[in-house]
Formats: sequence, structure tokens, C-alpha cells
Amino acid sequence: MTDSVDKKTYTFFMPGEERIYFRYFHLIAIALLLIVIAFQVVTSEASVKDAVVTGLVFVSPVYFVYFVFGKRFADFVTLDFNARKVRFSFSDERGTFERDFQDIKKINFRFYLTFVMDDARIMVKRPQNKKEIFRLLKNVFTVDVGMFGGI
Repeated sequence: MTDSVDKKTYTFFMPGEERIYFRYFHLIAIALLLIVIAFQVVTSEASVKDAVVTGLVFVSPVYFVYFVFGKRFADFVTLDFNARKVRFSFSDERGTFERDFQDIKKINFRFYLTFVMDDARIMVKRPQNKKEIFRLLKNVFTVDVGMFGGI
């Protein structure tokens, strides 16, 4: 997280490795599939057909998680307390868009910050200084820490 000089703008970034993972997911999944197939064929001397089936069974859950949650992750989220706006930035075709503070129904404060709105749920990685961020957010938004908040 970064903050500006006047302490009225805060930006939450997604870690670089997670941005790379989502940007190159299909290449990573294909490479993982090929590795599993090669491993099956070499070590267990299975037929290629059996190795492909095993590889698809192994890689399919990864695709499921990607298609369910992949579009929810933003590259960075900027909270502007002067303008009372939240700016969500994505690296894909969605680009950048803004919402007013009152459009945010609540923020789920877990491993990721999830901004819950009527039409979307957008996630960004929670920063390390969670107590400071929790205090900052709870003054403006409804913050749900869940069953195991630990704050």
C-alpha cells in the first residue's frame, strides 16, 4: 500500500507474482499439463491417452478456480478520500473505472480486500499493516472481518 503526501489517497496493489499468474494463466496451465503428461509417460510408462486424461483431471480444478475468481482481481485499487471515490484498475479489456464510496456495500477484510457492490465483487491483496488499514476503512465503509478476524 502507498499513501500520498496529504494522506487522503491510498492505493492497494496486487503482488507482482499474482499479476503475472493471471496475465499468463493459459500458458502456465498448458505447461503444467505437458509436465504432468511427460511425468506420467516417463515414470509410470502409462500410455499417452491415459497420461492426457490424468493431466486433464489434474489441471481442470485450476481452470475452474481461474474462471470463477479470475475476473474479480484488480491490479490496484485507489481510495480517494477527498473525492470520495474508489478507482479500480485492471490489466485487461476492463481498464479503469470509478465508483463512489456509497456504491460500496461492504468490504470483506480477509486475505484479500473484497469490495462488494450491487453488480460486482472486486478483490485486491490485503496489505501487511492490517490494523492501520482496518481502522482507515471502518471509519468510512462497512467492514466484515468474518469469523476469524484476528484484528
